[in-house]
Amino acid sequence: MFQLLISILHLFKNKIMQKFEKFHFHGQHNGEIIITIIRRHWFNILEQYFILIGVLFLMLASLQFLPMYFADNADLPIFFFIESFIMILLWIYAFIIWIDFYFDVWIITNERIVNIEQKALFIRTISELKFDKIQDTSVNIVGLIPTILNFGDVHVQTAGNTERFLFHKVPDPQKIKGLIMNMQSMTMRKDEAEAIHRISPLLRGQ
Repeated sequence: MFQLLISILHLFKNKIMQKFEKFHFHGQHNGEIIITIIRRHWFNILEQYFILIGVLFLMLASLQFLPMYFADNADLPIFFFIESFIMILLWIYAFIIWIDFYFDVWIITNERIVNIEQKALFIRTISELKFDKIQDTSVNIVGLIPTILNFGDVHVQTAGNTERFLFHKVPDPQKIKGLIMNMQSMTMRKDEAEAIHRISPLLRGQ
């Protein structure tokens, strides 16, 4: 039953996302090919909505029980106004969670990794990492649910820099790590081949 639920959720996610996966991002180079687009695992947004659903349930329960404690019915309009205002705030917060989830993406191309990080509604930061700057990658999966659903963090260590490029709560982190390391290896071989091609005429001239 649990596996069936996971399969249905994956199918629903794929149907929704397929319409939006083919796009060009700002700053994409000519001839740059998008290999994959990665978003956080669906459980990440689900656990945030669980909290909202809990608060919403308490709000609905309060509508049933709290009015009976008001001795003066004149206070009821104020109570309902406050409840309605809080409900609107909850809907806005739910919308912000979705925006943050959907537009917070990692794009792996044939040239680099691009991280588009959405912060609130009107703030977006874009950072990039070329494959030849990658020194090491590691995967961190902590907890029972992340282990069962196969999601976690991928840390990309850059050469000459103590900071890490982080893929946060992404699905199938081992696969992402393998893809990054393969692209890094291909880039290094390409750079070596180009260097040999440049040096060869000089060596023949000696």
